[in-house]
Amino acid sequence: MKKDTHISEEQLNAFVDGELDSEELSCLFDEAEQSAELDQRLCQQRKLKELVKLAYRDIPEPKRLMAGRATPRGMFGMALVASVLLIFGFTTGLIAHNYLGQNGGASALAADAGARPAVQADNYILHVTSGDPEKMELALQKARELLATAEPGRPRRVEVVANERGLDLLRSDVTRFSHEISALSLENVVFYACSRAIERLEEKGVEVRLVPEANTDYTALDRVVGRMQEGWQYIKI
Repeated sequence: MKKDTHISEEQLNAFVDGELDSEELSCLFDEAEQSAELDQRLCQQRKLKELVKLAYRDIPEPKRLMAGRATPRGMFGMALVASVLLIFGFTTGLIAHNYLGQNGGASALAADAGARPAVQADNYILHVTSGDPEKMELALQKARELLATAEPGRPRRVEVVANERGLDLLRSDVTRFSHEISALSLENVVFYACSRAIERLEEKGVEVRLVPEANTDYTALDRVVGRMQEGWQYIKI
């Protein structure tokens, strides 16, 4: 399998920090959909960020005896954090190397320490970024097809997340698909409107009114990455 050496660690850091623009993000997701190795790198980088947060959360803020000088306890705390990050960085690199070097892309994902229950692989998250009504209709049609083709006795979960221009799908004063969204919602399809995309429109003075079925609990990035880490299949419309 071709190694994704053209995707730098700086780009992965920008990804987990939500600093990529919509075009860069779309390109990265397109490549991750075709490359199991890149998908693994994205997941590992996300885990690293969360562990860094956890390490700092448990370290008390150091008291100072005088300006610019940390107490011995504070110095110990900082040393502890550095040690945790160093050990985790080495461990993460070793695990990734072993997964990718020995098992290959697809099998590496399946071997991810049981973090991806098998049943999750039959769940799908559809990502709508286009304001083209045909693309929106395609997303809803795909959701219906996924529900209809689920294996008997094996429930399938489907979510639709919209951001950028795709947010128009869930705007009650813009969308022409209110009835279809309502019908799919009754079949347990969950719809998410990106909270960051809403904020950007509101900053421009746009009043954003959403269909009742739209949830605003996540950014599109967080919802998509979270579901991919759980083993959901990602489909960009």
